[in-house]
Amino acid sequence: MKKRILVLTLTGLLSLSGCTGTAGDRTAEDYKVYFSALEDQNAAMAVGYETWEQPEGTQPVTGLLQALFQGPATQNLTSPFPDGVRLLSWELLEEGCLHLDLSEQYGGLTGVDLTVADACLTLTLCQVEGVESVYVTVEGDEIPYRPTQQLTPSDLLLSNGQEAPPPEEELDARLDQTD
Repeated sequence: MKKRILVLTLTGLLSLSGCTGTAGDRTAEDYKVYFSALEDQNAAMAVGYETWEQPEGTQPVTGLLQALFQGPATQNLTSPFPDGVRLLSWELLEEGCLHLDLSEQYGGLTGVDLTVADACLTLTLCQVEGVESVYVTVEGDEIPYRPTQQLTPSDLLLSNGQEAPPPEEELDARLDQTD
């Protein structure tokens, strides 16, 4: 069952490649805020999104993080973040790397839960002009069991070491084997 959920999660992330917007795909003040869709048995993807309109005078990074941590208003979407997780600091580093330092609750995530939370942060924040990747630490420390520390939307598309999604027939066969 866990293999099936992981495959579905990765499949959902793979299918997001056509959903992630760039500044040219949206108005300057509209962003997509991504949340977990794992609890929705009918969801086609592991994540879904709500649209967030940036209030005038609001910094997009802090506004988007606040929207992420508040959780979704849409039924069938859930927050991928543990209760109490909060932003300790953020900094946009050279070459578009957004460094987020989050509270200790984020460090308790593992497996599919960490994958989905990372995906929601990355897909949401890489829409901000100048942000190319997201680097998350927990109270100043890297998450040691995460294979990649600096995340980009294209990193989320990797499945089983492949650089491209498997053909649909191969994916169907994998899903049938996990039943």
